Amino acid sequence: MGVLRIMLLHKLKYFIEIAEQRSFTSAASTFYVSQPALSKQVKLLEEELGFTLFNRSVRGVELTKKGRALFEDLKPLFHQIDKTVGLYKQFDHIRFGSTPMLSSYFLPGYYEKLQYTNLDVTVVQEDSQDLIPLLNKQEIDAAIVQDIPSVEGLHSKLLFEENFVAAIPISYALASKDTITIEECFDYTQILPPAGSLSLNVRRMMKEQNVERDVLETHYLGMVGLVSLGIGIAYLPSMMAKEIEHRGVVFIPIKGAPLNRKMYLYAVTSSVLEVLSESLK
Repeated sequence: MGVLRIMLLHKLKYFIEIAEQRSFTSAASTFYVSQPALSKQVKLLEEELGFTLFNRSVRGVELTKKGRALFEDLKPLFHQIDKTVGLYKQFDHIRFGSTPMLSSYFLPGYYEKLQYTNLDVTVVQEDSQDLIPLLNKQEIDAAIVQDIPSVEGLHSKLLFEENFVAAIPISYALASKDTITIEECFDYTQILPPAGSLSLNVRRMMKEQNVERDVLETHYLGMVGLVSLGIGIAYLPSMMAKEIEHRGVVFIPIKGAPLNRKMYLYAVTSSVLEVLSESLK
């Protein structure tokens, strides 16, 4: 079946070239095949499709009505295929900067597509914003950075955004709720990363609400362990909460989604940004 699909794609590519050049002779020259061989492939394609693609006359080659419709549908698809293949062929190796969380919970879902870009995670930083200086010095070619939409001299685009959920000890009364408020969370010890947007946003909201509460600092991957001991409440990105299960911990959405993040794909060139954005859709 795979071989048949490849053969069909070749014949469709021949069809598009003939339609664009309006000449079997010119198309045959483009593909370095003889005109009779090309004509045979088109005839086979017409037999497969069940309708005629071209009208041949003394004036040259003209598309039939159905042939024209097929050509107009296929042309942008093949253009995108050629463009994508061309982008992938440009790169021998893409050096990528990541965080432990993205390496564990985001990138694995795209490895099958990323393998064709020769992407290699060469740098891991706890805070994604620490990757920007490495991009500026061109020590890495691309990275995903949280909450910074643009940096002069670099290329970027929004990749995705997501909400944080509350990680609650199962021993807390809150654990039985379907949703909770951030104010309810502030009744307990806060477990936060030592730096970054999440820590800043939670501390800002606590200050605005005149909340005085103990704060324990640890990295993301250590937060859930402290929650499971009943020490306090932490906040985790949805992608992480969906992928992990931890005894003694429940993950609950926060009303109004007061904690969220926007993740931007960065690259040192527009071509690297384009090929990675295609792979990370």
